Amino acid sequence: MKTSLFYLLLGVSALVTSQNNNLQLSSVPVSFHPITMDVTECIPKEQRQEVLQDIEANRKLILKNNPKAFQHRTKAHPLFILPFRPKAGYDDYGYYSLFNQVDHNLVGNNNLLDYNCGERTYDWASGNHGGTDYVVWPYPWKKMEEDVMEVVAAAPGIIMDKRDGNFDKNCLNNGNPLWNGIVLEHADGSRAWYWHFKSGTLTSKNIGDTVAEGEYLGNAGSSGSSTIPHLHFEVFDSGGNRVDPYKGPCNNMNSDTWWAEQPDYFVPEILTLSTHNSDNFDDECGIAENTYQELNFLPGETIRFRIFYRDLQMGARTHITIKRPNGGILYDWDFDSTWPDYSAAWGQWDFVVDSSWMDGVYNITAQFGGNTYETIFGVNTDLGVENFLQSEIILYPNPSSSNIFIEAKLQIEKIQIFDIMGRKVLDVSPLSEKTELNLSHLTTGIYMAVVSCEGKELVKKIVKE
Repeated sequence: MKTSLFYLLLGVSALVTSQNNNLQLSSVPVSFHPITMDVTECIPKEQRQEVLQDIEANRKLILKNNPKAFQHRTKAHPLFILPFRPKAGYDDYGYYSLFNQVDHNLVGNNNLLDYNCGERTYDWASGNHGGTDYVVWPYPWKKMEEDVMEVVAAAPGIIMDKRDGNFDKNCLNNGNPLWNGIVLEHADGSRAWYWHFKSGTLTSKNIGDTVAEGEYLGNAGSSGSSTIPHLHFEVFDSGGNRVDPYKGPCNNMNSDTWWAEQPDYFVPEILTLSTHNSDNFDDECGIAENTYQELNFLPGETIRFRIFYRDLQMGARTHITIKRPNGGILYDWDFDSTWPDYSAAWGQWDFVVDSSWMDGVYNITAQFGGNTYETIFGVNTDLGVENFLQSEIILYPNPSSSNIFIEAKLQIEKIQIFDIMGRKVLDVSPLSEKTELNLSHLTTGIYMAVVSCEGKELVKKIVKE
């Protein structure tokens, strides 16, 4: 898979609330940025055969050391949970999108058919995509560096193959056999392949060891034949026949679902919404992205407001509201997408801060797909964003109704918490790497925690239940 960006500036009519609170029809331009993937061979037949040979050799060694290793058998195939999760403390709305399914049309050269009779898959001249790709997005390389996507066992199993230590920032689908990952065998003899892990993150367990459902296996990366951090999840039954775990009208491999709770075909959601100080968007392969995110703006500056979508479909509506610090409405409009269906896309709206904008913290609310998403930005406030790795500071549990913990790899010098009106509601100086905050006195809502370590600041959203 390979990401590429296409840019198209569209004009969108929007219902806007003017400064004097009179409703008027206005044009709010939006720039459109869909994410697409190149369709090239990722696992050649020769490489598959090599993996199968290694598995059989490992099976013999396992039996030699433990003759009863495979005695506890069952005829029923497993029912999977999702084979990944966000790392502890990750507090944004989303971190991945599903790009490619199993191809059920075995004729190559762009003859595509997924389990739901769509074309959410790919092939090449002599082969077909045989698994499901869960892609880290947006900012995949930054999130890979921060270990955001943790791969877990979708079902209990025995480790039949394990590879680690290979380069994990590849940018080509060229049949590269140097992948990091794990192959598990389940109690019925079926197997699941988990590929493209980040080097050095795999479980300490070895070939022949058992893992439980949901047990950590490693972090998503881009090792082997890959162009972006993702998990390639591929399943075979006890006879070695490929399985598509998703049940659907065009699944001609298996008649029932292999999921405990099968995910929907489309999952329309906003993964993140944010404000930025630049039109730049880093997309160099293998390099952790600068997000150019900014929370504080001054009069005369331009706010670039971005929404990052998963499964954005043509005609889908997003209701966007921007509230002033005093609670009044600054903008209120419906954005109806005129864009084709995409697994991942983002839009940008630009707003110039003029002298009529009051100082304080502004709240942005976006309603999409039946869910509500929020973020904030400030005008002439202390809010700010530094280039500070999210992995260096974690905050949990979040949401919380009472206490919340903050941990950092450096000494935490100061923590300031602001409400959505920009008022400081808490100011502490822990001077330690871990601290506990009592939020029980705060009202329910969204807050921003500004954590300072060695002169750098990181802003984290807190949801008080």
